[in-house]
Amino acid sequence: MTNQYDKVFEKLGLHSSADALYFFPRLYEDRRNLPKIMALSSGDMALIKVTLKTLVHDNPKPKLTLTRCILEDETGLISGIWFNQPYLKKVLKVGMSLIIKGKVDINQYTREKQISVSEFEIINSKDDSSLQPITPIYPLTAGVYQSQVRAAIKKLIKDKVPLMTDPLPDALVKTLELMPLKIAITQMHIPSSDDLLKKARTRHVFDEFFYLQLALAQRLSDQNTLYPGPILTPQDHLAETYIAQLPYTLTAAQKRVIREVASDIKSGTAMNRIIQGDVGSGKTDVAAMAALFAIQSGYNATLMAPTEILAEQHYIKLSARFASLGVPVYLLKGKMKKKEREQTIAQLNMSQNYLIVGTHALIEDPIVIPNLGMAIIDEQHRFGVMQRQILKKKGHSPHCLFLTATPIPRSLMLTVYGDLEKSLIDEMPPGRTPIQTAFLRPSKSEDVYQFCRNHIAQGRQVYIVFPLVEESEKLDLQAAINAFEDLKQTAFNGYSVGLIHGKMPPSQKQDVMAQFKNGTLQILVATTVIEVGIDVPNASLMVIHHAERFGLSQLHQLRGRVGRGPYQSYCFLIADPKSDTSRQRIKAMLDTTDGFKIAEYDLKIRGPGDMLGTRQSGLPEFKVANLVADQEILLTARKVAFHIIKNDPDLSDYTNRHIKKILTQTHGQFIQDQLN
Repeated sequence: MTNQYDKVFEKLGLHSSADALYFFPRLYEDRRNLPKIMALSSGDMALIKVTLKTLVHDNPKPKLTLTRCILEDETGLISGIWFNQPYLKKVLKVGMSLIIKGKVDINQYTREKQISVSEFEIINSKDDSSLQPITPIYPLTAGVYQSQVRAAIKKLIKDKVPLMTDPLPDALVKTLELMPLKIAITQMHIPSSDDLLKKARTRHVFDEFFYLQLALAQRLSDQNTLYPGPILTPQDHLAETYIAQLPYTLTAAQKRVIREVASDIKSGTAMNRIIQGDVGSGKTDVAAMAALFAIQSGYNATLMAPTEILAEQHYIKLSARFASLGVPVYLLKGKMKKKEREQTIAQLNMSQNYLIVGTHALIEDPIVIPNLGMAIIDEQHRFGVMQRQILKKKGHSPHCLFLTATPIPRSLMLTVYGDLEKSLIDEMPPGRTPIQTAFLRPSKSEDVYQFCRNHIAQGRQVYIVFPLVEESEKLDLQAAINAFEDLKQTAFNGYSVGLIHGKMPPSQKQDVMAQFKNGTLQILVATTVIEVGIDVPNASLMVIHHAERFGLSQLHQLRGRVGRGPYQSYCFLIADPKSDTSRQRIKAMLDTTDGFKIAEYDLKIRGPGDMLGTRQSGLPEFKVANLVADQEILLTARKVAFHIIKNDPDLSDYTNRHIKKILTQTHGQFIQDQLN
């Protein structure tokens, strides 16, 4: 890195030339045709080039500093004002040329136009970077100015870029019509035109996707080569008996996915498959079949769930269904009495051919799961990468099946889960009626409660959900408890109302759910503890209070708790959305009940990092690429990467030597962190 600009880069946390060259602008401003003062109108957000004609610093009252000025260009004058920026005394001087950005309005005293300055740059005659036609705007930190960063990076480009080697072979760059790397880096910082900037961005988007897809392709190739899995028997009396005893018929989609699992487990290679399906599509039956394939082949199986209530639901459902098959099912969770826990662990060591259902407790060190043949992880995006690794290491290359009720958009699937085989349950059980969703303001709550009372009179049951978010958990929990008490005494006086939340003891939660399921309770007031795993066919009305405080995926999961029986079901979103994001979420819920469309909305609204908790699931931070806007480039990058790895798995070919070096630098740890 150049000595002259070391301090600038150091303040920005850039420790090498590569860091600085890939420190791309956060946006660009078109300064080719800046408006003149005379053309400005009240309400404009303006960007203008002016000269500082007069300057006055004022402190009209404590904790208020005003910097007032007159700004001038060849067409006229306008007053400018900065609020609470006392450091400007040392920075601004009359006669300076400035680029000013701010809101134009009318001064309430003088009735003249003024501009409230939000950003400004001093135009230095020695460095005209502020007047680049397409001007890069960098993310800054305190004490660093745009002009400094532009000058530092411009010098670095001059010194270092000519020495760079493009890792991609010339033939590949030409075939894909990509901009060469040297030009692409230069154009990202000093764009010559809109078209060249677009091509430069495309090159960097391709590179980001390409190296990730290479890592995924290499990891998948290694898994298939290095990790032989136990050979299981897909068809036997246990699996057939399980299907025969079900009170319904499996859908064609479930049968297809079961066949895909069966094909994997008899291949001799450890399975790594993710099953995605909307809420209520029947993933649990597929998981049960996978567990039985292992058990009837002489192995044990695990099913790990993210919450105790979901683990308990799985345990209750599967232990009842497995009882007639003579297959023991054990439950292991964090909040167990010491003696009960010790007994369960002892049974794990003494028994064989069983299913163990649990939470994070399954991956705690003292727990040994002998002869593990099938590891199933439900709602898998809620577990971090390391937690999943630990569970799988409880056995020697067990088959791994991941379940998610959060439909995953294609672009996310190809990045976060690109090294997994994918199965899709894209069919709902027969007889499901689409849920009718309505949005109402809080003032209409009593109308909703009257609808609930009418609904209960027909023999149906109702969920009423209140938010519980981490940052205000105690406050929210108390609000939910207070609402429960209030509803019992007012809107639902004389009705049987229950309460469930995550802070209750597991036995109490289980008891409340049992009462709701058997119809003893007509109304269940709850927090998001019921978001997943609850199946009460007679409950056909969901009321979600403060719906604007829930994420889109959460809202969809909650809505999926109803509509599980033969009755028309309803979901009422009671909300007072103030932000554009919350209004978009409500609109998405009203527009569709399709989980995959909901997932696409969610990706657009929130971005990938928050949507699935993917920061802990291994999704890299893209500097340039956007999974929504750049999906076509992603598909191209994936196709090229998988083709290269197919022909040269170790990237040992001379033409791939530079690619291998970059891949090791960027994704080396990811490749080593194998699934099996």
